[in-house]
Amino acid sequence: MAGRFISTHSVVLVLPMHVSHTPVRGGSVHADAASSRPGGGFTTLSAAAAQGVPAALASPLGTGPNSFAVRQQLVEAGVEILTQELVGDIGVAIQLIERNGSMTSIVTAGVESEPSRTALDRMVLRPGDLIHIAASDLTTPHSAMVLAGWGAALPASVRLVVSVSPAVEQVPVESWRQLLKRADIVTMNVREAAALSSILATHEPGTGIRNLMKPEAALVRRTGIMGCELQREQGAERIQVPAFETRVADTAGVGDTHIATMCAALLKGKDIEEACSLANAAAAIAISHESALPVPTLEQILRVVKEGKATGLTSQKA
Repeated sequence: MAGRFISTHSVVLVLPMHVSHTPVRGGSVHADAASSRPGGGFTTLSAAAAQGVPAALASPLGTGPNSFAVRQQLVEAGVEILTQELVGDIGVAIQLIERNGSMTSIVTAGVESEPSRTALDRMVLRPGDLIHIAASDLTTPHSAMVLAGWGAALPASVRLVVSVSPAVEQVPVESWRQLLKRADIVTMNVREAAALSSILATHEPGTGIRNLMKPEAALVRRTGIMGCELQREQGAERIQVPAFETRVADTAGVGDTHIATMCAALLKGKDIEEACSLANAAAAIAISHESALPVPTLEQILRVVKEGKATGLTSQKA
C-alpha cells in the first residue's frame, strides 16, 4: 500500500436531535434526542480505516471524559493517534435533523480548536501519504493560520485533499488561497461550491476556485441525489459520476463518508473516477440509516456498486 490517510479533521462529541423542522429565530420545537456519539473527524477516519487503509488522526484530543471515550473508539476502529493530549476536552456538536434527513449543526469549540504547528511539523510524513484538511477547522484565526500554513508547506511527496465544509463563509480568504494553491484535490458540495466561488469573486472580482488551484489538481463537486461531478484537471471536461439508488433517512456525516472513501480508494491505487464512484456508493449507504455510524464496510460498498442500489442494505460492522 502506497501510504496512509492522515486527517487533521477534528473529532467532536455529537448530540443528534430529531426535529419536525428547524425553528425560526425566537421559536421553539420539540426534539427527540438520540445517544451521543463521536463525529466529525471520527466518521472520516473510521470510514477510511473500514476500507483497509492505514488511517491516522492529526488533530488534538484532550484529557477529559469525552476525549477518553473517543480515543478508545478510535483505537477500536483501527485509527492511529499522532497527536499528544491537551488539558481540557473536545467540543460538542448539536445536530438538528429534520424528517427529510437534512441537518443543521451548532458546534462549540474544545481542545480540537488548538492545533499546534510545532506538533504538526514534528510528524514524520512518508512518500505516498494522503493528507486531508477539513475547512471546518479553519474558522478561528489560530486554527486557520496553523492548518493552512502547514498544508501549504507540505512536501510534494504527499497528496493534499481539502474539503470545503459547511463553514465555508467563516474561513479567512487568505487561508483559502494558501490551501487551494497546494491542494491536489478539492472536494465540496453544491452549496459550498457556490459559497466559496462567491467569496473569492467578492474578494477579487473574476477569481474563481479553479484560478487558485494547480492546473493538474482535481475538483470534485458532490451533487446530492445526482452523485458527484469530477474535473480531473484545469480545462478538462466535467464528468458526472452517477449516484446509486437509496432512501434518505439522515444526511449527517455523508460528506465525511464520501471524502474518506474516495481517499481510501486513491490510496489503494484506484483511478479518481472509480474512487468517486465508490464514494457515491458509500454515501448511498450512509444516508440510508439514522446516524453516520456505523460506517460502510468495503464489502457493502462493493455490493452497492454491483447491484446499483443501496436500498435494503443497512450499514453494519462485518
